[in-house]
Amino acid sequence: MRKHIIYFLAIMAIVAVGCQKETSFETGSAPSHGSLQSELTGDCLPKSVNGTYEVGKALVPATNTITVTVNVDTIGDYVIYTDTVNGYFFRATGIFTTLGPNVVTLRGSGTPFASGTNNFVVGYDSTFCDIQVIVASAGVGTLAGAPTACTPITVNGSYSPGIPISAANSAAIKVNVTTAGSFAITTDTVAGIWFSFSGILPVGTGQDVVLQAHGGPPTGTTGAKTFTVKLGSSACTFPVTLAGPAVGTVNCGSAVFTGTYTAGQPVAGNTVQIGVTVTSAGAYTITTDTVNGVWFNASGSFLTTNTSVTLVANGTATAPGPFTYTVKWGTSICTFVCNFNAPLSNDYFPRTTGSNWSYEFDDIANDSLYRIVIAATKTVSANVFNIFMQDDGSGLDSSGYYRKNSGDYFEWFDVGFDTPTWLEYIMLKDNVAVNTTWTSSQVSGTVQAQPLTVRLSFKILQKDVPVSFTTSTGAKSFTNVIIVEEKIQVLVGATWTDATTTFGHIESYYAKGIGLIKSEQFDGTGASSFVQKLRRYQVF
Repeated sequence: MRKHIIYFLAIMAIVAVGCQKETSFETGSAPSHGSLQSELTGDCLPKSVNGTYEVGKALVPATNTITVTVNVDTIGDYVIYTDTVNGYFFRATGIFTTLGPNVVTLRGSGTPFASGTNNFVVGYDSTFCDIQVIVASAGVGTLAGAPTACTPITVNGSYSPGIPISAANSAAIKVNVTTAGSFAITTDTVAGIWFSFSGILPVGTGQDVVLQAHGGPPTGTTGAKTFTVKLGSSACTFPVTLAGPAVGTVNCGSAVFTGTYTAGQPVAGNTVQIGVTVTSAGAYTITTDTVNGVWFNASGSFLTTNTSVTLVANGTATAPGPFTYTVKWGTSICTFVCNFNAPLSNDYFPRTTGSNWSYEFDDIANDSLYRIVIAATKTVSANVFNIFMQDDGSGLDSSGYYRKNSGDYFEWFDVGFDTPTWLEYIMLKDNVAVNTTWTSSQVSGTVQAQPLTVRLSFKILQKDVPVSFTTSTGAKSFTNVIIVEEKIQVLVGATWTDATTTFGHIESYYAKGIGLIKSEQFDGTGASSFVQKLRRYQVF
């Protein structure tokens, strides 16, 4: 398994810092170093200003932001800030985990008290750059078509119960601006929907303004609705039609399943995708009958451009084998067959001869590994270990030695010192509660002639939970998964010291009746640096 390589590299790194002060294992993240990127004029890059800025209106940190780029030379903590100008400022804090260019968003705070162009100086480390923000006074204008219907008016997008409002949902109106400045134009809320615009407009007649839609109509709400747009004392109206139930047909000929269907196991998280032909947009509910303790359904809203729908599986299968399901949508029906596997064993790391698994690394399809259990075994101190072999494309080679005793799963492996040093440790416990912890025996040796004593520590993070992920072969879903955290501890003097912040940790995912389905390496900041995912398995 590749985690052996990870452990070996970590041990090498420990030795590399072993000649430094012992407190290196105890310190937190150090300050980062780098420089703000800027143009020859001194203006920040990418010089992005977000949100509108109006006299007397408090900034909203989530929307009033500026964006800059930092070239990071040393990872670590950062504070990036501006001076306070015209009653407001911008600031950002965090941790850089990647060298090179990093884009950072600074959030605004305060309330501008005067209009005009404000010049801010952004500071980080020992570097500075400039950025300009325009603050406007409240503008004055009227709506074209007021006080009756907005003229002209263009309503964009489809509106139907259950269809999420998106950027495609908007209403285009025209505004006559007599005093340039900041404008906030809104409608009332009708059937759970409202429209709004905020921004700066110049003086001019018949200017185009796009009001973005928000919210969403509740179930059962259909028909023509009238919205009133307001700009100061000026108001006009426009209609929006909410579509009724969708109409169309279903097609099961190309059903695509995700997840594993096994007798005796809940199917929560599993799905099947089928085809649809939508002739009239609107809300829909599509269901199957209940067969073998399982049924599929979906509800929402269709556009006429929809060509497929994903039905969610429910229930727990009672028996293995193929079962036929009938899908119903209005008067349209079709059928598909779902195959259920035989019941799972209670083993979270099967070791039966011939069982095999295929993995891929970092979501790269051609970076893969095949593992198989061979018939031969190995006896160590009267303990019998099953032998796993692996093939990464260069032929079969040893992949590990494993055994089980009650609810404890053991691995025997070479730690990676200057001379072969083998350690047996418990890598998984399936009969303990969440947050249970344990450690391996300590092991001592030398790496490049430097003495070192280490041990592994473990913790059950989650137990019997569903887990889903995607590989190059598609989406995968598993149930009854135990997640184990693995860390390295180093003996510094007479004290065991956790080395996670320096060298990271591993989280391993074991699925009942399947084995290792995922292993992820995290660096010292908690960011993922390597991931191994199961894409196929066969357990005997």
